[in-house]
Parts: sequence; structure tokens; C-alpha cells
Amino acid sequence: MKRRKFIKATGASAIAVTGVSPLLTWACSESKSSDTLLKEQALLAFKRFEEVWDFQDFWKRGNTFDACLVFVDALQKRWSEDKEVVAIQEKVGKMLEENLAFFNSYDPGTLWADDFGWWGLMALNARKHLLRTGNKELADKYLKLSTDLCWEYKKKTAYDHSETGNPVLHGCRNGDANGDSLGVKNTVTNVLLFLLSSRIYRLSLAESWPDNEKYLDMAYRQWLWFNEWFELDSYQYLKELSTSGALVQERPMAFVEGSTYQDKIHPPWAEGWVWTGDQGMLVAALTDMLAIKNELSIYLTTKNSDAEFDVKAYESRIRDLIKLIGQGVKNALIADVDGIIREAPCLSSFGPEHGRDYLAGRGIMMRYLGSEEERTLIDVDVSENIRKTVKAIWETRDKTNNQFRAEFTSRENDALYVGQFRELWGLADDVHEWDIKSMKEKK
Repeated sequence: MKRRKFIKATGASAIAVTGVSPLLTWACSESKSSDTLLKEQALLAFKRFEEVWDFQDFWKRGNTFDACLVFVDALQKRWSEDKEVVAIQEKVGKMLEENLAFFNSYDPGTLWADDFGWWGLMALNARKHLLRTGNKELADKYLKLSTDLCWEYKKKTAYDHSETGNPVLHGCRNGDANGDSLGVKNTVTNVLLFLLSSRIYRLSLAESWPDNEKYLDMAYRQWLWFNEWFELDSYQYLKELSTSGALVQERPMAFVEGSTYQDKIHPPWAEGWVWTGDQGMLVAALTDMLAIKNELSIYLTTKNSDAEFDVKAYESRIRDLIKLIGQGVKNALIADVDGIIREAPCLSSFGPEHGRDYLAGRGIMMRYLGSEEERTLIDVDVSENIRKTVKAIWETRDKTNNQFRAEFTSRENDALYVGQFRELWGLADDVHEWDIKSMKEKK
């Protein structure tokens, strides 16, 4: 499949497939006619995804298939006896066989730190799906991909083990596994290691794995990295809105002498840049850290890593951060004019350099904030906003093939939203559309 066809076909499809998943849960009380319509839309969304999923872009293949797995799990829970739904579960199993072959066709040394994060998370969901359908052999291979390859590579080659970081030590760089490029310590790379570590650790608890403390240790290290940055108010890595709530920026920056956080490339940075996807993944990782607070307390006190660890203060801090980001999403990433979820109007996300990557952010955010655990903790109700967003995606699709669009709102409302965001955030670009036509082809 040619590159641009993939961008047009798959990017927005992932948004819709992801958005439909929480919608399936929230729609349980609807009438039978609404239920039938929802199922028809869901089946058509999968059909379109099935037509475009087999492409060569590495990280997006992992991320979009992760969305697919969340989606088919929701389908199975909603219509477990439906013949078409059963058939979809079998199709996904065959797709996962092809996906593993695709991953193994790459030299791991050429992959980037975030690649391992996306595929490691997808592999955990793949294992869950495969165990449910009885394919333990393939499930075991995906578990090894997640733990023995993806997590180990991020730990060994991307995590900064040095003691030279300033003003915050450690963190994870988005470089390649061969070490030819160090990359930058942006949010997505760090939150992927954070979330992958916390998810593997929670799985290890549920299944009583031996030698699982290394995952807890890394999750805690990543928590410390984020929290220390957040406590440095002068740098505004977690930037508060002018009303209430806050959003985490695309990367931490510190323009002071001796700082190791001044790199404006990989990809090109601009002041005020914030991405939807980061918000959802960070809330998910914080949710995990809340769930394992007791295990963490025992680990830190018995290992003498932090004998003064206060689990109550830790819990309070995490709950506050989750609510703060939840309010930030509600106030700044949802348009007052129509209630639809938007990408923050930052040219860095929309422009020709890397917009093809940041297009998926809204879907990623909905995927995580739509999860029951996170939904309870964020302390804001975005269910109606997800409904409106999915409805807008559906109504603006190409009806000839059910292809979804990257943009699904009106320019007039977009302009009003830019004003809303600028007032809350202090910065905004007058940007409405992804500049896909002039984007550089990815080799």
C-alpha cells in the first residue's frame, strides 16, 4: 500500500475504532434499535480496518492494532454470541500471526525507543486476546515480545542510566536501539516505558510471576522522573490552564546553563506544544501506580530504597495529578462550541514534518480515558463527548467505503476552538487541518 493511502485510510480509522470501544460499554442502556445501529457501525468500522491494516509503517502498525484489539474485546463482551463478532475474533487471531512475522522481519537495532513501547503494549493486549481464543502458543510468543524484547530494549538502550541529567536525572531517550541517535527525552517515549513497566508488573502480580520486581523498579523510576519535573513549577512541564486543570507538554524543556533538556529537534519542538495522546497514556500509567501502591510501599521499605516512603502522601499526589489532567482534557481538549474532542492547535502536531504521527493522538487518548479504571479516577465525565466525537467521525466518513477522515469538524467551530484553547493555554496556532499532502514520505 502506498504511503499516502495508508495515512488517509488508517490514521482516522484508528481514531474511530478506538472511540467505538468505550462507546460500546456506555451504550448498554440504549434501545434495541440503537444497539442494532451501533453494531452495524462497529462491524463496518472493522471491515474498513481489515482492508487497510497491513502496511509498513512500524509504530503506527503497532498502535493501530492495539486499538483494534481493544475494539474487538469490547465487541466480544457486547455481542459474544453474534456470528459476525465470533468471526472477527478468528480473523484477528490470523492477523496477529502476520503481525508477529512482520515484527520479526525487522532488525531490532534499527527500531526506536517508542517503537518498542507501542509494540510492547500491543503485545500484552494480543496475549490477552489469544488466551481468550485458546491460542496459548502464540500468546506466549507475544508475551516474550513484550517482556524479553520490547521492555528489555527500552531499559537497556533508551533509559538514561547516567548521573548527568540536569535538572532531572534519568528518563528515557527516543533514540534507535543501535545507539546511532540518542534522541530526546520527550513525553511519549517516557510515558511508554512508564506504562509498559506498570502494565507488565500488574500482569505479573495477577499471575504470580517470579523475578517481577524489575518491572516495579522501572515503573517507580519513571514515576520519580515525571513527578520531579512536575514539581519544578518554573519549567511548566505540567502546565496549568488559566481556569482549572493542567496538561503535560510534549517534552520538558529547561533553558538554563548546564541543562540537558534543550534539544529542539527529533522532532522539531515549538513552545507550548501539547499532544492529546500523552494525556491518556499518562493517566493510564498513574492509574496503574495507584493500583500497586501497597506493593510499591513494601518494595521500597524492605529494600531500603526509600525507608521514608509515605504511601498516603503518594496516593494523594497521584489522585490529584489524575484529576488535574482530567480537568485539563475536559476544559482544553474538548470544544465548548460542539462538545467534540479536538487535537490541541499546535502546528508541530499538524505540520508536514511529523503530523502523520500525531494524527492518532485523539484516538489514543480516548482509548485510555475510556477504560473503566481511568474513567472513574479522572473525576470528569467525557462520555457524552466521546459519543459526539464518534458521531462526527461517522457522519463525515466517505460513505462509499466507510473511510473516516482526519478532520471531522467544521472550520467555523475549529476557529472558535482555537480561541478557546489560546485563552486557556496562552498559546495557539491557527491550524485546522493535517497537512498530509506535503508530508515527507517515510522510508
